Amino acid sequence: MTGQPSLKLPARVRFAPSPTGTLHVGAARTALYNYLFARHVQGSFIVRIEDTDVARSAPEFERAILDDLAWLGLDWDEGPDKGGDYGPYRQSERSAAGIYRKAAARLLDEGKAYYCFCSQERLEQLKQECLNRDEMPKYDRRCLQIPAGEAAARIEAGEPATIRFRVPDGNEVEVTDLIHGRTSFSSNVLGDFIIIRSDGGVSYNFAVVIDDIDMAITHVIRGEDHLTNTARQMLLFQALDEEPPAYAHHSLIMGPEGGKLSKRHGATSVGEFRQLGYLPGAIINYLALLSWSTAEDREKLSMQEMIRDFEIYRVSRSAVIFDIKKLNWLNGLYIRDLDPQSFHNLTAPFRRGAAPGATASQLAVAERAIQTSLVTLADTEGQLKGFFDDFAPAESGDIAELVNPESARVLELALVKAAALSGDGDFAPDAADSEIEAARRLLAELKIESKREKIAPKRMFQTLRIALTGQTSGPELPFLLAGLARDTVTKRLTRALEYVKAAM
Repeated sequence: MTGQPSLKLPARVRFAPSPTGTLHVGAARTALYNYLFARHVQGSFIVRIEDTDVARSAPEFERAILDDLAWLGLDWDEGPDKGGDYGPYRQSERSAAGIYRKAAARLLDEGKAYYCFCSQERLEQLKQECLNRDEMPKYDRRCLQIPAGEAAARIEAGEPATIRFRVPDGNEVEVTDLIHGRTSFSSNVLGDFIIIRSDGGVSYNFAVVIDDIDMAITHVIRGEDHLTNTARQMLLFQALDEEPPAYAHHSLIMGPEGGKLSKRHGATSVGEFRQLGYLPGAIINYLALLSWSTAEDREKLSMQEMIRDFEIYRVSRSAVIFDIKKLNWLNGLYIRDLDPQSFHNLTAPFRRGAAPGATASQLAVAERAIQTSLVTLADTEGQLKGFFDDFAPAESGDIAELVNPESARVLELALVKAAALSGDGDFAPDAADSEIEAARRLLAELKIESKREKIAPKRMFQTLRIALTGQTSGPELPFLLAGLARDTVTKRLTRALEYVKAAM
């Protein structure tokens, strides 16, 4: 049996998460590739909820997954919240409607499936016997020999039973994968697998096939851990006389040491990265490039550019390592691209109490200063402390560098120049640029005066930075002078000068 890629258009792809947890970045990457493929060929992107695991599925997880997808900008055309012509879009609703039972009944009637009454104990024993013989565990077909009338009577009497799909003997199942190429499986190693459980629940492989048929899915893009499932699903498509979709199995995301990406590596869910202050554009950009690249190997891409350039054939089959440094680098680029108002709005949850008493204009200056140095939005609070957190000179480990005559003189000159700064920092917000420029001019004048006294510019700038923040690194001085305003600048310079003179 050979499964050729479907070229049916318009394309219809689906992302089908299980609401048993939050959206993992690996699943988000699968959703992204489906989305980019659909938008590139002007097809449809469908979200389907696979919630047949009743014990572990929860509505709050479904809501969180849909919320994260929307936050990432992966808007879908059909789904449980939007409806569509191919619903229902939750497997639990489809199961309740008898959709899977009806399809299983057809296979029973055609002799392509049969009832199995074997206990779990017997199945476990059979599995162990196969392993002891170094064989792939598979069902021995004991119940295949039960006459249909006897099986029906036992079912009528209430005896629990599963429904197994009868795998054709001696078939070679070939999957022509759009990423991996041709992959072959022997049907002899698959064994007759369960399609309906004894409790009436539907198995994953059977539900997926019925759903893909009913929803007219043309392409299935998912992780390579589903390759073996694809072989079983291809057999089901054949048994149901349906053309299978084209398949594309991308590689999985691994941790730094090569194992599966997990909690021990840090954040793994989209929601966690969102809380840590990563931007959706940066996450999408990074996930896209884990296995795919443009012909020009560009690294920073907008969603529009990714949609335009995405080709499933350019997705690599090689394993990929999650590199948090690369994500951080990209996130910093996206933060720097934000306009001032967007930056202000997005950093609001991360400022907390970092700017007590600051005017709107002072905060605007401070935000412009730190925007170029943030890795994530969560760094906002710490970066703002250089502006608005007061500090005691004696508690600063760096202030000892100021204990010399040159620094004392710089502080004296700076105190004179500080009189030219705005009073309380309550200038009009649209005047922030002019205030920053005024501070630049003040520093330029101070630099000239310091040179006259043979004080190196490096000494001057370092002296002012430590005096104003207590640290040797931080926001650029023009932003500090404009954002802190005259009274605070004068207070900190005076305090530093008193400390230096007392220590000399």
